[in-house]
Amino acid sequence: MQEEKICKFQSFASIGSPELGPERLAALQNEITKRGLDGFLIPRSDAYRGEYVAEKDQRLRWLTGFEGSAGICVLVKQRIGIFVDGRYTVQAKNQTCPPIEIINWPKMKVTDWIMEVTNHGKIGFDPWLHSVDEIEQYNRSMENTEIILQTTQNLVDIIWKDQPSAPTAKAFQYEDKFAGVTQSHKRKTLSKELKEKGNSAAVITLPEGIAWLLNMRGGDVEHLPIVQAFAILHSNNEVDIFVDKTKVENLATHFGQGINIYNENEFLQHLKELTGSVCIDKSSLPFAAYQSLIDSKANLDPRGDITALPKACKNEIELSRARDAHLIDAIAMCKFLNWLNSQPLGMLTEIDLVIKLESFRSANPEFYDISFETICASGPNAALPHYRVNYDSNRTIKNGDVILVDSGGQYKSGTTDITRTTALGQVSSEIKRAFTLVLKGMISISKLRFPKGMAGCDLDAFARVFLWSEGLDFAHGTGHGVGQFLSVHEGPQRLSRTSNIPFKAGMIISNEPGFYKEGHFGIRIENLLAITKAPKLENSVIDEMFVFETLNFVPIDKSLIEKGLMSADEIAWLNEYHSECRQKIREYLEPDEKIWLDQATEEIK
Repeated sequence: MQEEKICKFQSFASIGSPELGPERLAALQNEITKRGLDGFLIPRSDAYRGEYVAEKDQRLRWLTGFEGSAGICVLVKQRIGIFVDGRYTVQAKNQTCPPIEIINWPKMKVTDWIMEVTNHGKIGFDPWLHSVDEIEQYNRSMENTEIILQTTQNLVDIIWKDQPSAPTAKAFQYEDKFAGVTQSHKRKTLSKELKEKGNSAAVITLPEGIAWLLNMRGGDVEHLPIVQAFAILHSNNEVDIFVDKTKVENLATHFGQGINIYNENEFLQHLKELTGSVCIDKSSLPFAAYQSLIDSKANLDPRGDITALPKACKNEIELSRARDAHLIDAIAMCKFLNWLNSQPLGMLTEIDLVIKLESFRSANPEFYDISFETICASGPNAALPHYRVNYDSNRTIKNGDVILVDSGGQYKSGTTDITRTTALGQVSSEIKRAFTLVLKGMISISKLRFPKGMAGCDLDAFARVFLWSEGLDFAHGTGHGVGQFLSVHEGPQRLSRTSNIPFKAGMIISNEPGFYKEGHFGIRIENLLAITKAPKLENSVIDEMFVFETLNFVPIDKSLIEKGLMSADEIAWLNEYHSECRQKIREYLEPDEKIWLDQATEEIK
């Protein structure tokens, strides 16, 4: 109870139970055998394809102990593998027990591993937890084998005797003064698009898209204000929403005419009754829903989620509100950093920092929630990009430790995300050099002017080139899209070598290069950027160009910079950035905080 009073939005308990993994995996293997199967797939995802899932859907964590936000476990012929990307390889090793094998994805694909284990047999999967794209890719990869993917009920749910109930949080209206556009206008705009494309309807299965379309928010999962639901948008402006009706009964006036509410178990039957050309997103549509659409008389148009792009391209009111949210958040961050720099060495733990930062954010009445569990990592823990501190891993911060704090807030005016790396005491020249190379990459992205049509894969290298020059790199993307009082990780845009979605005005994206030395330290510096149209240059032969507008205004630790590595242009950018931090934030700080801010933003000569 004391912990909850101190830290409302984040728990420090170790949630997974890896020691129970072997017993639970054995029970699952027994269910697999009982049903005449040779394997079973256990993804981290739920039916809504979300990064954040309700406790009821934490099957991967319950089964293996792994607490990361992405991964899949595969049981085949008594072999057990868990597939994770570069963010989680070390974490997965620490949070699971033998006989689980930790497999680095995408170096090894799920299907390649299955085919190494066997060339025949039936692999079961829950069709609600896998997208159409995913299953089709698996089938293509294994088409020359005798391996069959077979739909089945969820076998983990059978053995999970104390599985939590589904969430029942009430939905609430997201006011037009924040959304900028009414839900009625959004429905009309997208319905018009459906007509122009020859579609009779569009199936929407991502709750973020439904929340955006209907200007509603909810509380079904932690840190992401969504309502778990499915929807069908028709070309006549009407929306059928499939949801626990008790969650939305208070929104009748807000919904008005044209929004029809059904129970979630009626979704598949409505899909079977669709006709004409139906727009779907195969990357998010559950395979179970796809099977019902195949049974209908509809023609399927797989052109993607029609809410994704308009949701990502914020309107002027949303952008204005986002700036407000980042100002509020920057004040809290500056208060936190001043407090941190005034503390004696050897007295603070990582948990102390998380609690204190939350208290500064919570002091503002506009604060609604954290946007994700704060990553507060010191020393070797900072080498884990998605580290989550708990009572077992918590460590006292020592002289010379790097401290990486990646955090954010949910405000009705916007979703924030920021990472600052700092240190108490003196650090090694190796750390300073790495920090400066990361900073140079972050500045490089911030200063870019680029032509319309460029995507994340075109720009990602600008963040890495300085690290590459010394044989260094980082194993995650440089940036992700960010929602508006929605998901802190929002598509379709990303700043990544694998993303080919062109950037458009109004998108918000993170800029967060890093470097991690396993067992020693980790560095990441992150701001959020809004994509805006660039003023036309006098002699430009490029019709339209974009620039990035920085949204976060929190000082970057100058004590970790090796100045000799910085160019004059980079120093000028940092000085100008720090000047803006001072101008925007200073008036909201206490006298001692102003002294810290003045020193933190003092010009580098």
